[in-house]
Amino acid sequence: MVSARFYGVGEPLIQRERDTGVPASAYLDLVKGLGCTACRSWMHLTEVLKNPSAPNEEAAAAHKRLLDRAVELDIEITGMSHEWFLPEGCQQRTGHAMPNRDLTPGSLYMQALEMLEQSWATMSGLFPQVSIWEVGNEWNLNAFLHPDGFLDGDMSHPFTADEKIDIAVDMMYFAAKGVRRGNPSAKVASFSPALSTPGLGGDMPDYLPVMYGVAWTLDKVYSRIKSGKFWSDNPDDYFDIVAWHPYAFTIEDVSSDRDLFLNVAEPDNLWRSYNDAAYRVMCKYGDGQKQVIMTETGFTDCGDPILEERYANYNQKLLSIASRLPYVRTVHNFRLLCEEAMLQRAGIEQNQIGGLTEVYFGLFTEPASGCKPRKRACAIQEMTGSSTDLVELGRKVALLAKK
Repeated sequence: MVSARFYGVGEPLIQRERDTGVPASAYLDLVKGLGCTACRSWMHLTEVLKNPSAPNEEAAAAHKRLLDRAVELDIEITGMSHEWFLPEGCQQRTGHAMPNRDLTPGSLYMQALEMLEQSWATMSGLFPQVSIWEVGNEWNLNAFLHPDGFLDGDMSHPFTADEKIDIAVDMMYFAAKGVRRGNPSAKVASFSPALSTPGLGGDMPDYLPVMYGVAWTLDKVYSRIKSGKFWSDNPDDYFDIVAWHPYAFTIEDVSSDRDLFLNVAEPDNLWRSYNDAAYRVMCKYGDGQKQVIMTETGFTDCGDPILEERYANYNQKLLSIASRLPYVRTVHNFRLLCEEAMLQRAGIEQNQIGGLTEVYFGLFTEPASGCKPRKRACAIQEMTGSSTDLVELGRKVALLAKK
């Protein structure tokens, strides 16, 4: 029997409100119409707060409206931030960066950790509607955890794979302390690892399918915690729930990381094996009783109607397999809306992530196209048993766009 919160969707709804003019809270009606009971919401510390101790009142009010509507609809929110504040003396003041690891009291690194704890205390205290806080995103990849100034300077010297995990373990400990100080009732989800390829900053052998990178990364996390050389040897002091991104990547050609979302095969026992391997790591370190949130998974069809139909079937197959994994609490389908305007805004090459590949993960079209349900939306709704007319609901939501 699946969890009551098994079916979820992820989307940066406040960002979409700014982009499209449709109130973020209205997009939750699409989530509800799908029959989903959980939503992963982008709530970056540096956008919601002015500094670690004070909210940005306008941003906080926008998120409160969204969260209050989620409570009305009985949609469980997992709040996620992958940005944070940095102290004076760093090249950056916000972002995905950290100073070099230095545990000396008063170092820039320790100041950053203390700011992180305070930020999460402020954040969780502001929003008691959020029951789960995911404190980081893909910290095993260079893009989401790198040295201060990395993106603006010499990108040839990222943190090593092991340096990133050392820092991630520190950050989870301080983030968890902050969340629990702000709201003792809230649960803390670990940062979400994904693939772990050398080209993206990982160190897993390249002869393994890339999604074994989740298990590879979790083993590094748990081994550090259990070593007794960090802040606590108890995983409970770092997270209550384990999160990861179990995308169904291609295994045909992994020579170019940007092609991993293309030529995806039907999810089967190999996809289950990726996830079971990660869960076996949890069991290895005595953490098998914890629940797992699959915080991102989905398919992109690049606007090809044949692939749209195929990946709708794949999405059902993936959810069917996940429903038989007893450790899974929630699967968040990425993402609620297409983002065609991204191409016009950024002028990005259409064959790369951020181009067509990124645009067509959406379950619904954008408001400008009527928020029409796509094939994957209908496939998910078929599994949840919802009888909502998604075409009519999408039309109503699209009409809310500010002219």
